[in-house]
Amino acid sequence: MEKIQQREMKTYVLSCLLNVGIGFVLGLIIGLILGGIIGGLLVALEMAVGFSFISVNLYYIYFDYKLSLDVNAVCAGDGVENESSLVASVLSLITFGLYGVYWNYKLAQRLRANAPRYGFKMNVTGKEIAALSVFSFGYISTYELIRTMNRIAKVYNEGSASNDYTLGGVQ
Repeated sequence: MEKIQQREMKTYVLSCLLNVGIGFVLGLIIGLILGGIIGGLLVALEMAVGFSFISVNLYYIYFDYKLSLDVNAVCAGDGVENESSLVASVLSLITFGLYGVYWNYKLAQRLRANAPRYGFKMNVTGKEIAALSVFSFGYISTYELIRTMNRIAKVYNEGSASNDYTLGGVQ
């Protein structure tokens, strides 16, 4: 049994900001090189925004990948398997983020169903996580998912989870 890493929201937010900053600077440099120093300011700003978007989304994909692996580990035996976070990310881009909201909903529902195995009840539902994903640009919903995963990970790492898969409605 591999240990599940505890996560902190401040690390998540700082990583996102760092990725945006790196992308912005890289985009500015490439834009200035491509557009020339004088005439390329607009090109540089466009490149900076584009690279910021790409770099922060790469971090989101990595974060979702790690979260998905952790959820699969702690919920093993419940008869459900998360789909690939890469597929979810691509579908989310195609649907302008709607699939990402649905993916967060599914993760929250699975964690909520398995939380009783770890001795507690998850306070928010998948619908609430989905709504928070929309209205908070994903930050509050991510906070709730991180908080729940940390509670589950603590019990999981101690090895004191219940093996009763009928808890929480999971067969």
